[in-house]
Amino acid sequence: MRQGQTYAFAKALGQSALAGALFASAPALAQERVVAPTGNYVALVIGISSYANLPDEVELDYARADAAKVADSLRNDADFTHVFQLGDGEATRDGILAAMRDQAGPLVGPQDVFVLYFAGHGLGADLGLPTFFAHDSTLQNGQEDGLELATFAREVEATVPAGTTLIVTDAIHPQTLEGFAFFGPAAGEWPKMGRNTMVVSASQSRTPGKDGAFGTTFGEAIGGQADTNRDTMVTASELIAYLVTEMAPDGQIPVAAGDFSGNMVVSRGVTPPAEEVVAVAAGTATGPAKPTFDAPSREIRSAKFIWEEGAGQRVTCEGQQPEQCEPSCYARRFPSGACKLDAVVDGVQMSGWVVITEEGRYDCGSRGPELKCEASRR
Repeated sequence: MRQGQTYAFAKALGQSALAGALFASAPALAQERVVAPTGNYVALVIGISSYANLPDEVELDYARADAAKVADSLRNDADFTHVFQLGDGEATRDGILAAMRDQAGPLVGPQDVFVLYFAGHGLGADLGLPTFFAHDSTLQNGQEDGLELATFAREVEATVPAGTTLIVTDAIHPQTLEGFAFFGPAAGEWPKMGRNTMVVSASQSRTPGKDGAFGTTFGEAIGGQADTNRDTMVTASELIAYLVTEMAPDGQIPVAAGDFSGNMVVSRGVTPPAEEVVAVAAGTATGPAKPTFDAPSREIRSAKFIWEEGAGQRVTCEGQQPEQCEPSCYARRFPSGACKLDAVVDGVQMSGWVVITEEGRYDCGSRGPELKCEASRR
């Protein structure tokens, strides 16, 4: 994904379908070889449940515990070489900036990966002044004694110059205080940052997430559950697809933005999810059976898949990495035959197949109990 593109999965609650992704601009993503960075994998994990200058009623029950789960997953499941963790009183404004500058920063360079995870309060996104709250921030002076987004983004780039950066935040919550909503920054509100930077927020802008829901899912994803092609690496596209697929049925839609390719590796050395072995007839509980294709194989130079509905849409053709379609994507230079379809529609994970024998455009969506594509008439 390049600057100006945003994976922003929108759901209209109470309507019949999950909308596809919204893009500021949408050139096709080029198929790239997946190569994991060879250097250090460094993380700074921050979880703030209680605040020195905020009353108990706006404490976050799970932020600190979620951060601990994420840190544990990065250490034990994702082969990270260095994981630094700050919770509550350790996560003051100065403490967070010092951890980036003095602990994470000296360990990273062009061949390294840096993950910043923040679970806690934020403020001001609804006022055009998005800010993260540190443990010692105040409601009256949040922009000065908190982490104002534009300034904080510059600090991240200046002090932690990694070749690959993943920033993950869970800072949009339902609590209010003195008329202020705790709406922290969403992914699409971050300023322009350097290449190979992906920002993920637990939910859409000004849409509170469920306290305690996102951290566990993110930890599972980066620890290997998102490794859908089972190559022991988790890429940017695999990460956001997993998050949306897992959380959309409960009405929470994670969002990703930034300047990155879908094949950017964010964790390595993971254990892929176990393959399910179900003793049932093909095409029932395991999803539709793969259709047979007996015609001579030929190279399909390009096929465009346009989705009418759903979220987390993927198309996987023979010999290809899964293509993320939000709401459209291309598959290029693949052998004719069956392509696998996956998407979440009306909160339900669905699958299906389409046989591609010719170049062209294909309209995709749910057809009864499964996903199908038909040659476009447009």
